[in-house]
Amino acid sequence: MATSSLAAGQPFLPADADARIDRLGQWMKAAAFHEPGTADERASLVGSWTNMQVRVLWIDANLLVQVMRNPSGLGFSVRPEGQSRPIPVRYTPVQLHRIRVLACAAAGVIDDIRCVQLKAPGELDDDLRRVARLAQEARTRGDGDNYLLRRGALLQSDVAMLVPPTFEPIGAGGFLGPQRIRMHTSDGLASDLGQVAVHWELARMLLDYVRPSGTSRPAPERDEMVRAWYRATAAWMQATEQHDTLHLDRAREIFPNADEILFLSACQHEVYAGAPIQSAMRSAPAPSGWKFDVVSERTELHQAEALFRRALVANPMMTEARIRYGRVLSMLDHHADAANELRQALRSADDVLLRYYGELFLGAAEEALRNFDAARDAYMEARRLFPNAQSPRIALSALGRRRGDRGAALREMQQLFELSVADTEGNDPWWRYYVVQARNADSLLDELHRPFRNAQ
Repeated sequence: MATSSLAAGQPFLPADADARIDRLGQWMKAAAFHEPGTADERASLVGSWTNMQVRVLWIDANLLVQVMRNPSGLGFSVRPEGQSRPIPVRYTPVQLHRIRVLACAAAGVIDDIRCVQLKAPGELDDDLRRVARLAQEARTRGDGDNYLLRRGALLQSDVAMLVPPTFEPIGAGGFLGPQRIRMHTSDGLASDLGQVAVHWELARMLLDYVRPSGTSRPAPERDEMVRAWYRATAAWMQATEQHDTLHLDRAREIFPNADEILFLSACQHEVYAGAPIQSAMRSAPAPSGWKFDVVSERTELHQAEALFRRALVANPMMTEARIRYGRVLSMLDHHADAANELRQALRSADDVLLRYYGELFLGAAEEALRNFDAARDAYMEARRLFPNAQSPRIALSALGRRRGDRGAALREMQQLFELSVADTEGNDPWWRYYVVQARNADSLLDELHRPFRNAQ
């Protein structure tokens, strides 16, 4: 699946201008009471909202945080991702008063003199007073006014990951805020192209405002939870093949030297260079006014190569990155450099899966260099590691044919044909190559969610 986002439009208040503020209060309750990592009733509620309703929520939640940080402010603006200049947003005095009251609860300061003067305690229902108490407790523990930002981001990412999306027809811009289109791919063909709600954009916006302890300005780059969120959610996207270029672009902006973020970014471009995605992009022209984030195979490989190189500068011991770096170099016809990187990686690889990939790719690089004996040795080692895998046997057969050894070519194919479907099905790691880099996604998400569970 590929995604693309577009920010467009002018300040605009939809017809349900008052209902939107009520929805903001509902969202605050959902964020506070949601059990992270589950598709509970709070996540289902938010997941049932239309794309337009979530786009409006993106604006109102943005303003909510601005009011939390500047209670006396009068002028407010928002700046969607990818847009250079902020755009003013206007509310009626009644609407702005209600948002100020909600901000008192979100910041956990309903007893503050400003909030008392607003009569906030009397205007909040029991659930919102409970939200205020939870936010105040987080403030007491030293997390400032970040409570709703963190919980809101966890809620929105859970909605995006766990609640099936509703595809809506792709419409024109004309409204302030981000938009997202999504496309499914299957066997290299595009399907189910439509517009979906901007849950990921809302989550990223909230985390952009996080202020770690001891800071007076937003500094998500200094916050471990924000880093863990990006790492875990980006891994989930790749594990489920729901790629989002903007997500990793923003992660690198915040954490430019984080090896795990650079690694996943490189893997994404490596996936984009693959035949399934390239074929799907050719079969699905982008709607007017939109663009997909996938470019040509060669360009994607160059981007992957640069990002793997940066990941290895950040962490020279990242064996998996070096193996993939070697593969990409070979695909760019730098076979000697690829072979050197792969041999270096194999000297430190102690994971059988990584050794398999390394030997398979080393065999291909050596074969391209016409080092046929070395290529055969590498393919044979890959076959030894996974005896029922198809790829090494096919590679050995092709190598035999290339060397004019028809007997060797036939023997490898005959042995492959003699394996039963049960022997071969699922036993070649090559078929999982484009998702295996994110095999730890579940554990990363569990680690992210653990501190926030049962904390209501």
